Amino acid sequence: MEGRNMVRTYCIVAILVVAAAVAGFFAWPRSAPVAADAGAVVVRPADAAPTPAPVPMVEPVAPAPQPRSAVETAILASMEDPRAELRDVVVRRDAPQIACGEKRTARDPVFRRFVWLGHLKMLATDDGTKDFANIAAVCREGQPVP
Repeated sequence: MEGRNMVRTYCIVAILVVAAAVAGFFAWPRSAPVAADAGAVVVRPADAAPTPAPVPMVEPVAPAPQPRSAVETAILASMEDPRAELRDVVVRRDAPQIACGEKRTARDPVFRRFVWLGHLKMLATDDGTKDFANIAAVCREGQPVP
């Protein structure tokens, strides 16, 4: 209980100090008197120190886009969506006309798996069915090429 009383006392003291500072601020004379009394010394407050110029903030620079491979360029061209994105694109070493990865388009903002059969100009997107799983099997090295 004593701890609460002490905290309450500190809060009251802090409020009184802030109130005195605010009252002193508003009571400070705004200009020098027009006619000073004889023998009186007029003390004028010094000009406020100039505030330093704000330091310009450096905005983070976005990393430069990575150059696209010819396969990625062909895949994006087949989608005809300027906002389409690809990630984790892998081209089969033994069948370079086959690429697999994930894509995202303006109409479908979620990354979805895809298979690109370049020689057939076919882009298959994962729709969650068993048919796509059969198509995606060609992404594994050594699988027969359709």
